[in-house]
Amino acid sequence: NGWRGLYSLFTGHEPTQEFLEPYMASILYFTINMATGVILRALSAAFLPPSIRGLAMDFVSTMETCAYFFENNFVLKHYGGLWFAIVIVIQCFVCSRTFGESSENPVKALHQLLHKEIPLTTALLKIFVQSLAGLASYRFAKLIWSLDLIEDHHERYYETECESDLHVALLVGFLLELGACLSETWLGLQTVSAIRIVDELIKYVNAATMITLGFSFTGMYFNPAMASGHTLGCEGTALPEHFFVYWVGPFIGCLVGLQLNKLLHIDVTESKGEKQKKMK
Repeated sequence: NGWRGLYSLFTGHEPTQEFLEPYMASILYFTINMATGVILRALSAAFLPPSIRGLAMDFVSTMETCAYFFENNFVLKHYGGLWFAIVIVIQCFVCSRTFGESSENPVKALHQLLHKEIPLTTALLKIFVQSLAGLASYRFAKLIWSLDLIEDHHERYYETECESDLHVALLVGFLLELGACLSETWLGLQTVSAIRIVDELIKYVNAATMITLGFSFTGMYFNPAMASGHTLGCEGTALPEHFFVYWVGPFIGCLVGLQLNKLLHIDVTESKGEKQKKMK
């Protein structure tokens, strides 16, 4: 009976409607997803040994991030692009304040590797674990869909096949995902406002705008784990094509973004003297 059984259990009455309003279902979905992530990270930090703690927290944060976007699709469907973008920005703020030092995107492992923050073996292990988390996010989303909050959840819970989000030529999709990750990587290394929350807002709006504008072309994931969790094996895109667009594209985009940062770096908090020293 899903949510209806729970409603009857706690109130003693049958609900008067079969499904909730879409916005109520989305709020419940997001709350369950966020709370699960917070609790699992707290438990990992408290009880797991240091050797696997970081990987476990990366897994949870990646799964949580990927799971958000299953529901974001319904926000776009029912309320349009503006609310879709607003929800993404809010989620970015939530994640930045609850994820701690954990990572939600395998591309960041490459970033850490190139900056010699982690060795190659650790980078590969992080990427592997986060890939599993992306796939696990679909199973987690199905658990919430089993509550049968809205008709969309009912349909997705019982679906037996899926369609690819790649609706453009292979090379175009590759370049779009590459460009999005390049922008995300480069802008993330800049300080564009001395006020921290404004700096964050600019970066999150940039990400939300790219996702909103590019959604109909590739799904605009620029997160390989999320792309695989959402579309790996779906009809319309062969496995080599999937990995070329959604894995090779973002990783190359990260590399280009890091190189671009060496040529063009913005930090509005630096004094003129500090900038001149760096130029020398």
